[in-house]
Amino acid sequence: MRGFLRGTLYCALWYGSIAAGFLFIACPLLPLLLFSPPIFRKCGDILFACWELYPTALLKAFGVKIYVSGDHISPNESAVLVMNHRTRVDWNFLWAAMYQACMPSVGCHKLKFILKDPIRHIPGPGWIMQMNGFLYITRRWEEDRGRLSRTLDYLIALDSRTQLLIFPEGTDLTKSSKEKSDKYALQHHLPLYTYTLHPKTTGFAYLVQHLQRANYLDAVYDLTIAYPDYIPQSEIDLIKGKFPREVHFHIKRISSADIPAYDDSTLRKWLEDKWSDKEMILQGFYERKAFSTQIWPMAKMLPLRIAFGFWSILTEAINFIFRDGSASTYCFPDLPTVDSILCVIFHRIVYSQHMLQSN
Repeated sequence: MRGFLRGTLYCALWYGSIAAGFLFIACPLLPLLLFSPPIFRKCGDILFACWELYPTALLKAFGVKIYVSGDHISPNESAVLVMNHRTRVDWNFLWAAMYQACMPSVGCHKLKFILKDPIRHIPGPGWIMQMNGFLYITRRWEEDRGRLSRTLDYLIALDSRTQLLIFPEGTDLTKSSKEKSDKYALQHHLPLYTYTLHPKTTGFAYLVQHLQRANYLDAVYDLTIAYPDYIPQSEIDLIKGKFPREVHFHIKRISSADIPAYDDSTLRKWLEDKWSDKEMILQGFYERKAFSTQIWPMAKMLPLRIAFGFWSILTEAINFIFRDGSASTYCFPDLPTVDSILCVIFHRIVYSQHMLQSN
């Protein structure tokens, strides 16, 4: 029961901050889209980057430690990020990793996910991600190619040097998806993987070539995520309060000069080779419960404290406004009050003391 209460509180705070940000900040920015799309785009990027500090702070408050090793990510580069898709909630921990990876810059990156099309219809998160220029695909290549082309051309025209994240595996690692991956591997005489799925290379190759032709690709970042203890497979695990104690990320930067240029088949083979390397890296991780490279020092806490305070107050404001009206019953859940937030902080203190005593 305690875990369920923790999980419900976490998700309510998370979703409440999205709803508050959408209504109080994102919607008032919409008129800018008519008068100055570049300014609207910049404001949207800043808003989302600042919001990403909040889930980072929440994870910290709920006792989840994010460890990052490898190369730093430059928030000023136009880049493609590729990452293995271990669970459905990898994205929830990626924002915290980006905070560490982009240090000393705070809230400066312009990370945009490439996601399945139905996600854009989720009330709140889907809407604000659409406003922020996230890319959505239907898995029908003729349609997806047009979508990707239009969005990339738009970002290039605005000179928006973004970081585009794609999950080449296409789905998270489950028993069912692994069986399909193994079947594909056997049909194409490829090795069987344990810790990853064989990547789908079409979207990645198109992204890279489109940016290369526009001379707008600075680097590709190869991200590897791993869970040394508990692996939360879906959003249900988070609702139940089943959080991992640690999540590890390893980052490798590949300069555009070292990426095959304009050759579709070579790019596809290049990504497949990277995934073979990733499988070996993950095998080593789960044997040692750590990546072989040195972990970076923890990022500074002050921006997270500021973000925690700001977004918690904004979330409480939306609760206050709708609490007495019918809208609160039908449009919004009973969002956390200040008392609930204090409970989170108190729980974090108790958790820290318990960990110190156990060590």
